[in-house]
This record gives sequence, C-alpha cells and structure tokens, in this order.
Amino acid sequence: MAFADHGHSLTLTATADLSEVATGRFADPAIAVVLPLDLAPGTRLLGFSYTQFAMPVWSGPDRPNEWDPAVNIKAPAVVLPLLIQSPGGRVCLLAPLDSWHEQVLAVEQDDHGVRGVRWGWHGDLETIPAGTTSTLGVFEADSAGEALRAWGDLVRTRAGIERYGTDDPIRTHLSYWTDNGAAYWYRTEPGVDLATTLETKAAELADLGVELGSFELDSWFYRHERSRPITEVGYLSHVPPTGMLEWTPRPDALPDGIESLRDRIGNLPLVLHSRHISPASPYLAEGEWWVDTVAHPADPAFFRRWFADAASWGATCIEQDWMIMTWFGCRPLRAEPGRGMAWLRGLNDAATEHDMSVLFCMASPADLCAAAELDRVIAVRSSDDYRFADDPARLWRWYLAVNRLADALGLPVFKDCFFSRADGDGIDGDRHAEVEALLSALSGGMAGIGDRIGRTDPAIVRRVVGDDGRLALSDRPLALCDGSLFDRPDDGRITWSESGTGAWRYVVALHLDESTDALVGQLDLGSDMLVYDWRAQTAVVGDAVDVRLEPRDWALFVCCPIEHATDGTAQATIGDPERYATMAGRPIRHWSAERGVFDL
Repeated sequence: MAFADHGHSLTLTATADLSEVATGRFADPAIAVVLPLDLAPGTRLLGFSYTQFAMPVWSGPDRPNEWDPAVNIKAPAVVLPLLIQSPGGRVCLLAPLDSWHEQVLAVEQDDHGVRGVRWGWHGDLETIPAGTTSTLGVFEADSAGEALRAWGDLVRTRAGIERYGTDDPIRTHLSYWTDNGAAYWYRTEPGVDLATTLETKAAELADLGVELGSFELDSWFYRHERSRPITEVGYLSHVPPTGMLEWTPRPDALPDGIESLRDRIGNLPLVLHSRHISPASPYLAEGEWWVDTVAHPADPAFFRRWFADAASWGATCIEQDWMIMTWFGCRPLRAEPGRGMAWLRGLNDAATEHDMSVLFCMASPADLCAAAELDRVIAVRSSDDYRFADDPARLWRWYLAVNRLADALGLPVFKDCFFSRADGDGIDGDRHAEVEALLSALSGGMAGIGDRIGRTDPAIVRRVVGDDGRLALSDRPLALCDGSLFDRPDDGRITWSESGTGAWRYVVALHLDESTDALVGQLDLGSDMLVYDWRAQTAVVGDAVDVRLEPRDWALFVCCPIEHATDGTAQATIGDPERYATMAGRPIRHWSAERGVFDL
C-alpha cells in the first residue's frame, strides 16, 4: 500500500493484490488516511452525503452533521466532496479526481461537532487489485466558487467529452410527467383507465397551446415484485423500494401496450422510467448475476435489451431511477473497484448505440461525478421528489446546494416536475407553483409539469416556455451563491442563488424558514449592472441587490451588463420580461441611461 501527498492532491495506490479488506461497513474505510484538518471554532463544512441526490449536510467543529435532516433519509457518515470554510473565509475543497465509486471521505464526529475526516477506500471493498489508484484533489481558494471551478475544470478537461442532447426533445421542450409527485402517479381520473386519463390530458394541453416535447411513463407501467395498484384519484404517495420483475408493460396498466398509448397521446417521444431489479426477476435465469436484496447483471451489456425495446416504443430517454438502491442493495457491486463505473458506462454505451439519452435519478455523489465522463447523461435530478417533503423549502435548499456540484461538473439538472396551478391543494394545485416554475426555468437543463386534467395554468407555463414553444431556460443551473452556501437551513437568513445566460445573471432571493419575521439582505454583484426587478418591473443601476422578504416570499433580479457608447450614452438589454430566464429568448426590452428611466 502506498500513499503520496503531492501538495494539491493525495494518492492511494495498491502495490500488491489486497484481499479480505472489507470492514463490513461502507462508512468505515478499508484503507484510510487521517487528514490533518484545522477545524478551528467557527469553521463551517458542507458535504454531499452518500445518499440519493447527494443530499447536502452542513456542519462544523461545534455543530455535528445531521445525517437524516429531511424526508426520513438515513445516510452513511461519508461525503463526497467536502467543502471547508475557515473562520477567515478561505475555502478548502476535498474532491475526487478519479475512481469515483471507490473513495469516500468519512466524517468523524461526536455530539458536539465534527472532529476529523478520514479519506480512503470504502469499507465494502473485498478485494483491491494491485495497481488500483485513487486520487483526491485538494483545492484552496478565497471562495467556494473559485475552488469548485478549479476542480470542475480539471475533471471536465480530463473527461474531454461533448455532451449529447442539445436537440433532444426532453431538453428543448416542456415534458409531461407521471412520476411520484405528479397527478397521475398510480392514479387515474374517476371512472376511466390510465391510458384514457393521459390521452385526455395530452389533448387538453394541445388545446391550451402548450407544446410538449416528451411524455414520461413512470414505474407504474411495468411489474414489480410487489406491484402497487393503480387507483382513482386520492391514492396517497408511497414509495416502497420494490424491485422490478420485467421491464415490459403491465397488462392491467397498458393492456394495449406502449405503442397504443403513444398513438393516443399524439406520438410524443417517451421518457421511460427504470429501476433496480428484484432477485425474483425471471431475468436471473440468463447470464451471471450478483444477488443481494437487489439483483444486478455482472455483464452491463444486459441493459442493451432495454434500450432496444425503448427505441422500438418511441422513447427518447431512459430515466435510470433508484440508483442509490442499486448501489447499496447489491453488495457484490461494491466488492471490487470499477464495477460501479462499468454499470454506468454500460448504460451510456447502450444509449449511444440506440441514439438515446439517460437521465440520472436518485444518484449518489459518486454517480454525479461519473456523469462528467458520460456524454449520454442528458441531465441529473438534484433533489428529492416533488411534494415528497412536508416542507417544500427543504427540497428547494437541497436542489440549490447540489446544483453547485452539478454546475462545477458541467451537468444540466432537472428539479422534477411541478404543478402550474397556484390555487387548490393536494393534486389540484400548489400555492408555491410560481417558485417551483421559477426554479425549473433556471435549471439550465429541462422542465416538466405533472398537472391534473383541468389544472394547468397557461400563464405560469408561458414563463418557462418561449413563444416558439421551446423551453426558455438559463444556460446554467441556479445554485447557492458563495455567501449562502455554508448557511445551514435553520440559520434564518435570506438564501441567495444565482444562474446565468452569458454575461447576464439571474439572482433569486428566497425566504426559506417558517419564521413569521421578514428578512432583509444584500448581495454584492461586484460591479455596476442594470438590475431589473422581475416582479416589480423596475430597474436601477448599482453594484448590489437589496431585498426584504416575508416568509416563503421570493424575488428575481435580472442583472444585465451595461454597454457604453462613444457618445456617452449607455444601454442594457434585459430580454423578454414575460419569461423568468429573460435572455433565453429574443431580447425585446432596453433601458437607456441617457433618459435615466427604465422603458417598458
């Protein structure tokens, strides 16, 4: 075993074959190095935990990590990567540069706070062949943004890929979803079957002038080990981790097959949900399988059949869901280095062969890092399911934090679907519909709705979709600004987030906590810009954004570069003020410093 400290990276190398090294606990590394971190009082840490959607966890030497802060998730006490901010503001980022699925950062803490970090190979590795190498990058900078950019640039340069999918309909147009959180996840309208329900909804959207690019069929379309019933409206959301038996249409869900449903919804391209495989699946009669609570094929070429079927059914994308369940549900997948990456590369290769894309869902942070090397991963989900948490602000914060990780890696993101109707409750609407639409439009990736029949608000949808029917999205995902990145969710401060389109910046301020008190805050923009208040439809020139927000209130500012002419006049373009991402469409509004007023 060899360990090398290169100043800006740490390397572990197996100099001989290693066997029987498993500790029996993933979070207890088999081979580890204690990192000499200076965790002085006031130090703040942000790690991306090894659970679905890389759930962010905040901590410090005087505050322990909360490993299950939302929606009953239990995470092992390991993160990847880890950001550490000193009391003086300097930031150190510990982030993997390779072997994404083998290395972990194990956080050691007591009831008072974090006491240290060990880096090494996770505790479920049973054998480690000679020559196995893992490298951890160490990036020090004046800000988290600077450190993340340095890491992301290095990872993306090494990957050297050009991401597929800029013309995929799931990226260019609004999609309709039937997943958990949507109106028709294992539900139908009273008195009709699911195919008729979805046909009616597709026709309604067409009548409203809402142009769809794709239509998602979720886990209800195939058989599970314990298949849930498809019932009329009113069925409560429940997501037991039952494995797939066969990836073919359920006779009780789609008795006439997927092709018939596609014809009834206007031959829209499909997005098809996929998940982990049950040990009771008939697929296990073929080839070699690793079997635990989840079954997984030893040869990733097995998945080619799914992409071939999906292509014949008219699919444009497979949503690979429950990825964390596959990883932690099949111990042999974790037993040797390289098996996790072979699984994901097999999906990518099958997508390439059939000219399709892959959407990662419930991915671990290792999966997100791996996606930087996989050109067919069209987007990644970056927070838990829509409406899955009692408090939606938990998911907003989650989304905005993980988007910093995705943005550094060059990954488009998907927030999950949303309801566009602000009145009504349950599956009839969402009083936070506009916030959900705003977060979707500034995702830099894709956007979709899951409305019930009769409950789509075209006005909200138009703020996400341009006049040409194409999505009006930011170029990069909205993510926490440096000044908010290390704030814990209960800190009681305005949460500032930012995305961009070229030189234009979209700044969103959110009051996330449930306090009855208003919050006041300011974000420094660094230089004078035209700052357009999207909701007030007013503009000022300045180098900072000031805001006062009531609980659950929000603000959107479009920060525009100012163009100075030789005659002393100046002008700034805000784009289309009817869309959240104003510069995603054709610029149509200007402000002139010569007149000193904002001209609508």
